[in-house]
Amino acid sequence: MTKRDVVEAVVETLEPVKLERLIELSSGVVLRAKQAPPLALMKVLAAYPRPRPPVWFNKTMGREMENPEDPEYIERLKAHRTESSDAILNALILLGTELKSVPRGFPKPESDEWLDEWRELNLPARPDSKNWRYLTWVTFKAVLTEADLIKIRDEVARLSEVPEDAVQAADRFPGSRSNGAV
Repeated sequence: MTKRDVVEAVVETLEPVKLERLIELSSGVVLRAKQAPPLALMKVLAAYPRPRPPVWFNKTMGREMENPEDPEYIERLKAHRTESSDAILNALILLGTELKSVPRGFPKPESDEWLDEWRELNLPARPDSKNWRYLTWVTFKAVLTEADLIKIRDEVARLSEVPEDAVQAADRFPGSRSNGAV
């Protein structure tokens, strides 16, 4: 038996090693990235259709034309971008991450310590929902910077094989919403 035969035999007997995709956040929290169901992500995006611009009748051309410069339309478009980016980021966090570790002394999602801070801000809470706790804890305590959100977005989207244009729907980070999500 040659050295090559031995190496090939050893390689064949080894189980494939699956590397963990860890995301270390600036808070010291470490999340494990996993594949989020692509169809679920697409449904989230589909729930936020882009608004249509208003139309006006152009007498010179004898037909209706869209007016993408309409101030009300521009405002609706901004609101759409905020809502859809919030929704896709929330989906990527909830469906595509799980808690790996927290720094010593850092409150975990199941802790009431961070929840007390949340309530002091008079924000609505659903503490009996494990998913609400996790998503809100990640966005309220664990994620401290825009770079943290970008790490989560990029890694989970890559693992989930989400098309680049869908990822770009989450390219703006407008801040917290009243439901406790991004």
